[in-house]
Amino acid sequence: MIEQRKLGSVPFAATLTVSTLVLAVAGAIWGLTSDVLQSSAGGVVGQDATTGAARYVNQRPFDPAGWLAWAGTRGLLANDAELGARVIDAAATLGPVDPQVLRGRALLAFQQGKVAVGLDRAADLAVIFPAVGGEAFTALRVYANHPEWKPFWEARLQARWPAVDSFLLHSCRNGAPLSTLFAMAQPAISKQPLADATVNCIGNKAISEGRVPAAHWLWVNAMATTPRSLGNVFNGDFEQPVTGHLFDWRFAPGGEYREGFTATVTRDEAGGARTGNTSGNRVLSIRFNGRALQLPIAQQYLALTPGSYVLTYRSSESGAIIPGAVKWAIRCVPAAQTTILGSMRSDPPRNGWTMHTVDVSIPDACTGQLLDLEAGDRLQLLQGYRGTVRFDDISMKRKP
Repeated sequence: MIEQRKLGSVPFAATLTVSTLVLAVAGAIWGLTSDVLQSSAGGVVGQDATTGAARYVNQRPFDPAGWLAWAGTRGLLANDAELGARVIDAAATLGPVDPQVLRGRALLAFQQGKVAVGLDRAADLAVIFPAVGGEAFTALRVYANHPEWKPFWEARLQARWPAVDSFLLHSCRNGAPLSTLFAMAQPAISKQPLADATVNCIGNKAISEGRVPAAHWLWVNAMATTPRSLGNVFNGDFEQPVTGHLFDWRFAPGGEYREGFTATVTRDEAGGARTGNTSGNRVLSIRFNGRALQLPIAQQYLALTPGSYVLTYRSSESGAIIPGAVKWAIRCVPAAQTTILGSMRSDPPRNGWTMHTVDVSIPDACTGQLLDLEAGDRLQLLQGYRGTVRFDDISMKRKP
């Protein structure tokens, strides 16, 4: 890996020439992703190294340039940096684009304090050899707060570095702070959209830290395709395919035999006959089988600004489910604040569907919310339900 890690001392004298050096070290293991490069301090010595080296040489053509670079790296990280630097330079003459040579030259630049050069070499390595991109990305992340990082990042964005998206995703998945991720993502968005996986990773990290508005901004501005039907509740009529995007619907995946229900978006064949239906004939259908319920059932994150709103939705129950027993609630993210829900007002059923209206008050500190489907108290969760509940036309409108 492109890390400043001690791998042990170099098993040869500093006075050896380059040609003699190749012969002297031909009995060891080479490889970017070998156990040697990922070993702890002390490296590989003794009979195991000799056996492994023999196996390597017998199975593949020997790579003198790559081996020299690896040997130079060992010297660079041990107690003979000057010799290590000379060996790496010699290896670069033999194989300038060898992956191990590129790795060694990047490490050499970092070791010599030439951070800008090291960043460029590590970034090139990630593109030329994607199989070792993770190692190059790890080295880059170490310098994300270094003074040389900003000009490096701006130059790479300007040059349309192909690894921008992959690097952001790698950084997100490997614990980079949210502030660092947004500092890199914001200028990147002005140059290119980000992949769904990258947006979801950074956005979910923001949500987990209570930064729902930041996640919503990223979702709206960074997606390759701008989400349609945004509103305050995304896809509240369920007419768009549920894609798993950051602010799309989230349904429990386990199924009715594990969680006591199944949640699916399906066609309502009688939907066209519903009075007041303005969306189409796709609805959210929750089927209960009488088993104990494991929540959540269905959720969506919201980014409402503080103020007063009206939540409306339609529901249709069948089986032994009391109308209104399964209903929508709103919670703040983080949960330190609570929303204020007024009493539910329900219109008389028409064509099997009932319109529900609830007043919602969002306090000032509640900058992110969770729209969550509730199924009664603790006793009801243990008893479960039998029947089906359908929902449609979920909307949240701000009061004038």
